[in-house]
Amino acid sequence: MKRIAVISVLVLAMLSACKQRPDYVLSDKAMEDLLIDIHKTEAVISLNQSKYPSDDKKRTLREAVFMRHNTTKAQFDSSLVWYSSNLNLYMDVYERVIERLEEENNMIKDLIAQENTQTLTRAGDTIDIWKQERYHIFNSDKGNNVMAFNITTDENFKRNDHFLLQYYVHNAPGTGERPQVYLAIRHNNQTIHYNYANIEHNGWNILKIQSDSVNYLSEIYGYIAMPPRYDHHSMYVDSLCLMRIHDKRGMPRKEYKVMDWNTDKKKKSTDTKEKANKKPRFNKNFEKINKKILD
Repeated sequence: MKRIAVISVLVLAMLSACKQRPDYVLSDKAMEDLLIDIHKTEAVISLNQSKYPSDDKKRTLREAVFMRHNTTKAQFDSSLVWYSSNLNLYMDVYERVIERLEEENNMIKDLIAQENTQTLTRAGDTIDIWKQERYHIFNSDKGNNVMAFNITTDENFKRNDHFLLQYYVHNAPGTGERPQVYLAIRHNNQTIHYNYANIEHNGWNILKIQSDSVNYLSEIYGYIAMPPRYDHHSMYVDSLCLMRIHDKRGMPRKEYKVMDWNTDKKKKSTDTKEKANKKPRFNKNFEKINKKILD
């Protein structure tokens, strides 16, 4: 009887502790989401030692995870301490973390299997054709301040295709030179449709472009870049995707500019197909990047 009374007191104490969750402690769902991203980050670091050779680079990537979840390592550590005194809650959270990681792992295996048996992009009216990593950390005072991409087209690309480059920005600089994004389509006659913009704000950013109605596409390419800064500013971009949408009757045309890069002509001319509402100012660094890609 005495033992039952002791157990009852302990149960009541645990329930009372669970109800008295301090404001600084992350919720179960927030803790679950954060733990999943922490596990993914450590896996990325472990599998890419050459890309993250220094503690500084590893620390930058880990800090980006906390930034993405609008929290800090200090708050995470404090939450862990609280959860350690509420083990039942913590075990429930961690079981869901394991389940979700296993589900994602199985999905990745399926995608890899499909990729190994399929060299072409998938057919369909609306498809994500992005092939590279879906996140990037831009350090304004280091060499990895440019992320370039290039996608060769295949039979699933059509004339008049629409393309939407979408990405989520964390910690965009509020002053000074702004990061810039560039998206271009090269056609088989060497004409290029291109568009570009400054990254002005955090959150979702989208850059749109459309291919030619007469000539076929040969490649889609571009970059996101941050200019050198003296404040050592870092910006984190994730959820990168490049949507290809087949044109349909009634769809509005996308704004773009046209560059004639035909090698048969001595003079390379540029013209504006449809002027954008706001034209970002390119500095010399971005002009060099653009010229290098086009050459």
